[in-house]
Amino acid sequence: METADIILKSNAIFTGLEETPFPGFVAIKGNKICAVGRSNQFEHMVGTKTKLLDYQDHLILPGFIDAHVHYFMGAIAASEHMCSEITYSSSEAECVQMVEAYANLHPEKKRIIGIGWFPANWGDAPLPTCTSLDRAFPDIPVYLISADVHTFWLNTRALEESCISGDEILESGEIGKFEDGRLNGLLFEPEAFLPAMDQVMDLPKDQMKQLQKDFFRHINSCGVTSVSEMSADRICDATRNTYRVVQEMEAEGELTLRIHIYPALGTEPDYENAVKLRDEFCSEKLRISGLKQFVDGVTSTHTAYLLEAYEDAPDTAGKPIYPKEVLERCTIRANREGFGVRFHAIGDGAVRMALDIFEASNLANENPRNERRLRNTIEHCETIHSSDLPRFEKLGVIASMQPYHLIQDSGEKLLRMGVDRSKTEWPHRSLLSAGAMLAFGTDYPVVDFNPFPSIYAAVTRCDDEGKPSGANPEEAITLAEALRAYTSGGAYVYGREGELGTLEEGKLADIAVLSRNLFTLTSEGIMDCKVVLTVMDGEIVYNRENENP
Repeated sequence: METADIILKSNAIFTGLEETPFPGFVAIKGNKICAVGRSNQFEHMVGTKTKLLDYQDHLILPGFIDAHVHYFMGAIAASEHMCSEITYSSSEAECVQMVEAYANLHPEKKRIIGIGWFPANWGDAPLPTCTSLDRAFPDIPVYLISADVHTFWLNTRALEESCISGDEILESGEIGKFEDGRLNGLLFEPEAFLPAMDQVMDLPKDQMKQLQKDFFRHINSCGVTSVSEMSADRICDATRNTYRVVQEMEAEGELTLRIHIYPALGTEPDYENAVKLRDEFCSEKLRISGLKQFVDGVTSTHTAYLLEAYEDAPDTAGKPIYPKEVLERCTIRANREGFGVRFHAIGDGAVRMALDIFEASNLANENPRNERRLRNTIEHCETIHSSDLPRFEKLGVIASMQPYHLIQDSGEKLLRMGVDRSKTEWPHRSLLSAGAMLAFGTDYPVVDFNPFPSIYAAVTRCDDEGKPSGANPEEAITLAEALRAYTSGGAYVYGREGELGTLEEGKLADIAVLSRNLFTLTSEGIMDCKVVLTVMDGEIVYNRENENP
């Protein structure tokens, strides 16, 4: 009789198929789960080399699947190459002071890069400009990325290094200017800041490998076993080379998570290169899983597309980044080629537009209710008009959302949209009640990989101090629903529900063990939970016992 390599035992096994955990075990052979059972029905699987780990009352569950990550930029953001302290700045002046302190600690840097400044954290202050950065940094390029990664703030030296003149013809986004026509250092949305992003990502191959190894360790320490690359990179030689760095690491046995890549949908319906890329990157750990595009921006800069004007800026409702007909034409062709499309859509107008596009694609491809189960997804869905909620299930569209954004952006929608429209912000309960599939993630580096704050936000709708956050506490969901969104929901987005997302015999052995049983904790106790063990592909990739105190 076949024996197991590893058996994980606990009084709390959450497979994702039931509402509550049960006492039992998960047995692993090679890189797959060979058995899941109740009580001690595993004795016949114990051999001389079997590793039996008894976790008593700790919760064992599928490895967390983060459905929305900006992986490659995130690897840099998690390293010493980027100043992340500015996340905590409360004003433009304080932010610049933090960057100065970082620069003093790193005199060897040829450019200064930071991430995390956020207009909502600066009260009603106007957006920053290059003036303050030029005063502090006249000679070295400075690139500061907003927390939502939709705005870059540069000094003049960085504008020069990126060869941004202000005369560029853009399909989308905007290069900020002062009233007299001079560049003000602000770059809005991806097409505008692409040249700056190229400078941010300019690191030697050996450094990229090392910081990714460090990144793997951090991700695995959070119990996360699958992530995505959602930056919608254009398909070119530079992009291929970036992916090949990870491919090399996989061949060398150093890749300890599954990465699902989503290059840009683009604005021309020609996907020959995308198909070639999908053929090149198609392993169990590194693969092209679909295509991504932006429908709108973010509410913090009034670039999210709303159905009605902003409460605090009544002269605008935002606008789509690309014309609807362009995205519709591309989506129809991409779906025909077997690519699921993931649309960034934050405003209720953008969500409706994305649903309209998916509906048109389903009809054009003779797939009216998405019977072919293409993984068309709307990312963020921060505000949805109530009449559009049933369309997710009807069209087979997945809602990929980041619960902790509700806390991070607490009160921002109230300011931008008013109380009535904020009743449909992050509507997790309403989506589930309407039959939609939910998938959770962090949008890293916007929010850290630690899944417990996001789970807490979804089940409580409260901030870190336990106070109600947002305008609709009735949108809270159960712990089991939140965990499924963080496991099987993500697996479904990636088209891998047959391999990942639940603890079942025959599935890949991606498993997390927690320090506590979440189902026995108060909601506040969820925030204090830790991961004690992470198994990915049948290998222990993180063990808290081996970490330095």
